[in-house]
Amino acid sequence: MEIMQHDTDEIDINFLKLFHILLSKLHIILLCGLLFGLLAYGAVYLLITPKYMASTMLYVNNASTKENTTTITQSDLYASSQLVNTYSAIITSESFLGQVIVDADIDLEVEELAKQLEIESVNDTEAFRVTVMNEDPKAAARIANAIADIAPTQIPTIVDGSSVKVIDYASIPTDIAKPNYRKFTLIGIMLGLCISMLVILLREIMDTTIKSESDLEEWNLPTLGVVPDFAEAKKHKSYGYSYGNQNVGR
Repeated sequence: MEIMQHDTDEIDINFLKLFHILLSKLHIILLCGLLFGLLAYGAVYLLITPKYMASTMLYVNNASTKENTTTITQSDLYASSQLVNTYSAIITSESFLGQVIVDADIDLEVEELAKQLEIESVNDTEAFRVTVMNEDPKAAARIANAIADIAPTQIPTIVDGSSVKVIDYASIPTDIAKPNYRKFTLIGIMLGLCISMLVILLREIMDTTIKSESDLEEWNLPTLGVVPDFAEAKKHKSYGYSYGNQNVGR
């Protein structure tokens, strides 16, 4: 046994023996990991609708700087980066998204479209990226490009002394952005490995039956007798008992 209990109620765990037990059950552990991985992949594939991501990049121009100045100071860059937050609020406004829905020719409510958008500054610069997450890759690209077309004309009418220029337009995505099948599959495999090892160890730890003479020695118990292995006896061609010099078969 891997657990030995002495008279002082002190329990010793033979970790080396537990390791050998896990090693002997390695095929079961790997099989469980593979099974859980396949189940995780199948569940994600059947239950989660894939989504595609399209992005466009825009540039914030702070036109409040002096017209004849050819250099841009740090304060100018800071002012432009701060405008990203203002532009984000404008892009997610109801009037702006309403125009996007019309130009992109999509059947969405303003609230639904707002949930599909993510606007972030690019490395704290005056450039920012608008990302659209949609179940239709073509619709995601149309929405992103509609935002890129509308922003340069609509935003300057709201924010005086500023302008927006398009750096990159969105292309139709070909790869699924969400869910991450590989991630969920790996999680399933790890979960299967951990659960199978835990079950094997618990069964072994909770098992108090005597299986060999070495188990008796661990418990400091005497050996009263040994039951022969009848399966080993069946391997011989002839078996039975002897009477004198004559072998009597059974």
